[in-house]
Amino acid sequence: MKQYTLNVNSAVKPLEKYWELCVGSCHATTALREDYRKQLEQCQREIGFRYVRFHGLFDDDMSVLVQDSFSKDVRVSFTNIDSIFDFLLSINMKPFVELGFMPDCLKSKPATIFHYKGNTAPPADHDQWAWFIRKFVRHLLDRYGRTEVRQWFFEVWNEPNLGGPDSPDGFFAGSMEDYFKLYRVTAEAVKAEDPCLRVGGPATSNNAWIPEMVKFCRENQVPIDFISTHHYPTDVVLGYGVEDSANFGRPTPEQLEDPEYMKTYREKMEAFHAHLWERVDRGVVTRMTQKAFQEADGIPLYYTEWNSLAGLPSDGPFGASFIAKTVLDGVGMAKGYSYWTFSDIFEENGMPSAEFHGGFGLLTLHGVPKATYRAFQLLHTLGDFLYEQKLADGTLDVYAVKHVPAGALQFLVVNHHSLLHSIAEEEVQITLKDLEVPVNTVLKAQVERIDDNHANAIACWRELGSPEYVTKAQLEALKSASGMERELLEISVEQKEASVTVKVPAMGLALLTVYLL
Repeated sequence: MKQYTLNVNSAVKPLEKYWELCVGSCHATTALREDYRKQLEQCQREIGFRYVRFHGLFDDDMSVLVQDSFSKDVRVSFTNIDSIFDFLLSINMKPFVELGFMPDCLKSKPATIFHYKGNTAPPADHDQWAWFIRKFVRHLLDRYGRTEVRQWFFEVWNEPNLGGPDSPDGFFAGSMEDYFKLYRVTAEAVKAEDPCLRVGGPATSNNAWIPEMVKFCRENQVPIDFISTHHYPTDVVLGYGVEDSANFGRPTPEQLEDPEYMKTYREKMEAFHAHLWERVDRGVVTRMTQKAFQEADGIPLYYTEWNSLAGLPSDGPFGASFIAKTVLDGVGMAKGYSYWTFSDIFEENGMPSAEFHGGFGLLTLHGVPKATYRAFQLLHTLGDFLYEQKLADGTLDVYAVKHVPAGALQFLVVNHHSLLHSIAEEEVQITLKDLEVPVNTVLKAQVERIDDNHANAIACWRELGSPEYVTKAQLEALKSASGMERELLEISVEQKEASVTVKVPAMGLALLTVYLL
């Protein structure tokens, strides 16, 4: 049994819920759907997300900038954007505005990504792009007012380090220098309309280009109000210069036509992915954040995408414990996190069909809360002060929080490890010292759990036979299985001291709340 002893008068620090700043979603046009809007409103109400970020604001399916096929005249319409932004404000949210992708009539070459064909090329004419950005920002200021829009964020593009001038896929069909040029033109266009608007980047994958971005902006007097980047725990293995990574050995067009080569290639990739998590260290995302925080060199740091990226395990307790450990270990570094994404209403590779399929969302296609959703709900209930003293022993972490308005102490007990690593049930005795309560007091307490048997709808889905399409009855059963339960406890106090024991299964978490009043 592990031991955690806390003097209730020991040092605390402010606990800012930076993980609630923003949440990601599928591309912009999905925000016009009724089911998307209902799910986002639920997330805001129950979790407290304040901003939402998505790709494709300027994609052709948004009809923002359309060129007449005969006259070649360009027509601008912000009608669909207005509908989305109006809705966000109506539910007490704001847009974290990702400026992209490229309208078809402004692109420099053919290059697209995803099922919805977002154009990823730099502009053919940067002056035209600047004109368009200024027109867009001016429209926002006119419609919503400077006081409102100055609270928003303007982020230039998405993951420009994935792709390249000659790449057949990726998010940006240009080089780092091409991105820096695009950033400069875009940032200056935004600031030309209002110098107080917040603009930043480079919005890279895998914490890339941060020192280069800082240096470029400072040496060239380019405005930058925040650094944004992305990370996933598998980045260190999947990406970008690691031997035998998935980015090595991409088949050539000729190899794609060779059945024997492709059979060997698929076998190699399947073996690679089957053992991927063996090479993912526990807590790697926190170390990524520490490095990026240093490289940002005083410029506020925002992670505009993050997730466990673990497939089906991310829909269950593993994903929930990953979230809890990641956000509490990262306190004091990033100014904001944006979990990718709030819903499985997500069609980068076409709309999915199975209710549970390892999608990015906190909610399933039909709004079943996953274990990850429940983790954010528990985190939302935490108080405003985090005790500096924590327990970190093997796979177990205990975080203590003071909730002043409730007159309570909270202990989030997390038993987490990377997939394919050894982990077992853990038991911890939590001892409180120096309690200022009357003699023979019995404290009221409660425990809320997320594990294989609690708040875990995917287990119910498997018991139902893993149906691809769920019936109404099955949907209700899944929602019921996802619910949180409270176990009520009583804890005796002797000599200003009290103890309670909590068991947490592998990959589980438990929130113990002890009321002192």
